[in-house]
Amino acid sequence: MIDKEIARRAWSIAWPLMLADSIDAILWITDTFFVSRLGDTSLAAVGLAGYLSWLFFIGSTMFLMGTLVLASQAYGARNYEAASRVTSESLVANTALASAVSVLGFYIVEDLLRLLGGSEGVVREGSQYFRVRVIGLPLLYASMVYDSAYRAVGLTRPVLYSTIAAALANAALDPLLIFGLGPFPELGVRGAALASVVASGIQLVLLTYFSSLLPFPVRPRIPRGWATRSAKIGLPSLLERLVFVGGNVVYVGSVAMCGEAPLAAHTIGVRVESLAFLPMFSIATAAGAMVGQEIGAGRLAEAKRIGWEVSKANALFGAVVGGSLVAFSPVIPGAFTGTEEVARLATLYLIIAGLTEPAFGFAVGLAQSIRGAGNTMAPTIINLGSLYALRLAPSYSLPSILPNSLCVLGPWISMGVDLASRALLFSFIYRRLFERLARKLV
Repeated sequence: MIDKEIARRAWSIAWPLMLADSIDAILWITDTFFVSRLGDTSLAAVGLAGYLSWLFFIGSTMFLMGTLVLASQAYGARNYEAASRVTSESLVANTALASAVSVLGFYIVEDLLRLLGGSEGVVREGSQYFRVRVIGLPLLYASMVYDSAYRAVGLTRPVLYSTIAAALANAALDPLLIFGLGPFPELGVRGAALASVVASGIQLVLLTYFSSLLPFPVRPRIPRGWATRSAKIGLPSLLERLVFVGGNVVYVGSVAMCGEAPLAAHTIGVRVESLAFLPMFSIATAAGAMVGQEIGAGRLAEAKRIGWEVSKANALFGAVVGGSLVAFSPVIPGAFTGTEEVARLATLYLIIAGLTEPAFGFAVGLAQSIRGAGNTMAPTIINLGSLYALRLAPSYSLPSILPNSLCVLGPWISMGVDLASRALLFSFIYRRLFERLARKLV
């Protein structure tokens, strides 16, 4: 069913990323575990603020995606000077962008949380969490550029090593800063955010240290032509992520309208599900890097074949982890809440999410393959069209025809329909139009 040689190549790139992303997911779950001890309001606040944080984190996508596409194609063409310049210029440009985004988020967070329907308690604690979290944006944005350079050339172990160090630091600091153990002050949800910021700093230091292993140097350069090219290529992906995460923030608003218990259950479900979907992003990244390298080397047919095979492998991985989510859904929520209603709803979310993981894996693999081929606009159009037409619209209309106790089923069923439709649409377009979508940029 899957080409074994291609699968081996993809695995060599993807396994450190999968492990790193799994560690990130465990880190996210660890945060949820400790915050849940503060009560359901704190859990809901961090969940809503976490979604909002994604909206500000995605500013890094423009230079992240531009660097990944250009550096992978330059590496395939053995043009190391171009790879160095695009990475070095994007590093400075992305860090400057992060500073501006951080200031904006600090001042408008309360209004955004109220707009999303958060109660006063959720708005108060969510704002405390968010304002500390965005302080670390420049660290995160700089790390993402280094991360893209490693992924572009298939050198992914430094990403794993830096993630392990960051996760250990975060896990150690969480209980100390949240509950005020020993000489540390009791900071509550702000402690969880501060632990994440310190972890981001540690990760950046290590990614910078390991950059000597890259086949080209990375050092800060004044943004000029290559940063502009990177921004132009990454702009559609940035707009996609911006509108997509904005849509997801609106989507979680439809969950919040059903009450604090459904929102707390959704927070638990998403963070547990991240153990499945974050590794699938890693496999998709491997697909994009491999496709980009083949496009840079002028091998169009091989690029198409690689993207298809790796996406099939991603769907298979989704079936395995999705089945695990369904199998363990009755027992997992009990570790995060003592509230029977929250646990029941979280179990229901995990069942629905588990059944849709294969479709998600296939769709994200094909989308990233198209981006690696140099076309970032087509995946943007497909993803946004499906999100808004098939997820958001039904999420606000279905609850009105459901009993109050099942209100949240409307958003969750809409999510499943969206992902299945995206998998079918990407499959059709990839098979029929890949040659017309691919572009050699270096």
